Amino acid sequence: MRIRYRDGRRFVRAELKESSESLGNPGCGWYHVYTFAAKPPADGRPVEEETWLDGECRKEQLALALIDIGSYRTGAISQEALTHIEEIFRFFRREGKQMILRFAYDIRGEARVTEPSDIALVRRHMEQLGGIIGGYERDILVIQGILVGNWGEMHGSRFLDEASVCGLARTWYQVTKGRCYLAVRTPAQWRKIVENKEMECGIEERLALFNDGIFGSSSDLGTYGGAELDGADVAGRWAPSEELRWQEQRMDGLPNGGEALPGPEKIGYREASERMERMHLSYLNSIYHQERLNEWKRETVTAGCFAGVSGYDYIGRRLGYRFVVRDAEKKSGRLKITVENCGFASLCEEADCCLVTEEDGRETDCMRIPTDARHWRSGQKVSLYVSLPQRKNQGGCLRVFLCLKRSSDGRSIRFANAGAGTRILLGEIKECPEI
Repeated sequence: MRIRYRDGRRFVRAELKESSESLGNPGCGWYHVYTFAAKPPADGRPVEEETWLDGECRKEQLALALIDIGSYRTGAISQEALTHIEEIFRFFRREGKQMILRFAYDIRGEARVTEPSDIALVRRHMEQLGGIIGGYERDILVIQGILVGNWGEMHGSRFLDEASVCGLARTWYQVTKGRCYLAVRTPAQWRKIVENKEMECGIEERLALFNDGIFGSSSDLGTYGGAELDGADVAGRWAPSEELRWQEQRMDGLPNGGEALPGPEKIGYREASERMERMHLSYLNSIYHQERLNEWKRETVTAGCFAGVSGYDYIGRRLGYRFVVRDAEKKSGRLKITVENCGFASLCEEADCCLVTEEDGRETDCMRIPTDARHWRSGQKVSLYVSLPQRKNQGGCLRVFLCLKRSSDGRSIRFANAGAGTRILLGEIKECPEI
C-alpha cells in the first residue's frame, strides 16, 4: 500500500517501554527523621555533626527535620536559636534534600508538660518561625502539625479543641503567606479547619495530611473513627472505609505521607499499595517501623515490569508521582503524546514540560508545551498536543524528546520509561513525501 504524507514528513515512534527503575525524582519517596534541638549545642558543633548521612540516607530525596522548641515554653525563641534553625535549613539545602518540616515542644510523649501554658505564646513562636521559613520555601515540601501535641502529632495537648486548632492553623497559614503546604494529623482536623467560617481563603489548596499510624490498627491508631457517613458530623472521625473514600477524592495533588506501623493483621505489599493509592501517599518513613517494612522486603512482585522487585521497593517506586509515556503519534499535523501517572499521588509542585528537538547531535529547539503536570492525576492518562517540529536542514532526521523540569530550581523529573534519562526519546521525524 502506498501512503502519501501531505506535509512530506513521517513520525517514527521510539520504543516506549515502562521501567521498574527507581527514579529518584524530587518531592516524593522514602525519608529518615533527623531530630534537632532549636537551642544550639553548648559545644558549638556544626549541624553536620548533629546528624548523619550514610549511603542509604543520601539516596533519599526527602528528610523529616524534627526541631525541638521545648526549651522556649515560657518565652520567645531566642535569636541564637533562630539562627541555628536557619543553619539546619541551609544544611539540607546543601545536601539537596527537601524537608518535611515539623516543630514540636515535645519529643518524648509529654506534651502537657513541655508546651506553653498560653496559646498566645504558641502563636508568637509561629510568627518568629515564619520569619525564617520565608527564605526556604522551595526547600520545604510540607510543614507537619501546629507545634502542639505529643511529638508534634496533634494529640495529647490542651490546645486541641476546635477553636485552638483552627486558630493555630490560621496563624501558620498567615505567617507562611500561603506559600507552604501544611499538614494536620487526621481528616477530621482537616475538615474542621477548612469548614471554619473564619479560616483564610485558599487554605484548602495548601492543607494536606500526615498519618503516623498507618496500618497500626483498624483505625490507624485513632486516625479514623467508627461513624458512618450518613448522619455523621462533617468534622467527626468517620469509619475507615468512608475516610479512605474521602481521601481518594480530596487528597490527590497534596503531599500526604507518614509512617507504616505493625498491627494485628498481616498486610502484604499488594493490599498496602491499594490503600496507599487511595490515600495518595507521596512519602513514607524508611526506618519506622521495621517489622512492617520487613514484611514487604520479604515479598517479591511476580508480574508486570516490576517482576522480581521486592514489595518494599515496589511501594517506594510508586510513592508520589510516576509518569510513563505510553504513546506518541502523528495526528493531523500535530504530535499527540499520551502520559500515564502510575504513582500513588500527583506532582505537587509546578513544572515546565518541553518538547526538545535534536538534529545531527545538536539541540535545535525547545518548545514549551501548554500543560500543568500537577494535573496529571494518579491512575489517569493525559494527552498532550504540540505542533510537529520543523527540520532546520534538508535530509536526515529530527529526533524528538520530551522533558519535564521543576520550575523552582530547574531540576529534571524523570519519566519511568526504559532508557529515559533527564529526557525521553519519543521518536524521529523523517523526510518521506511518499511511501
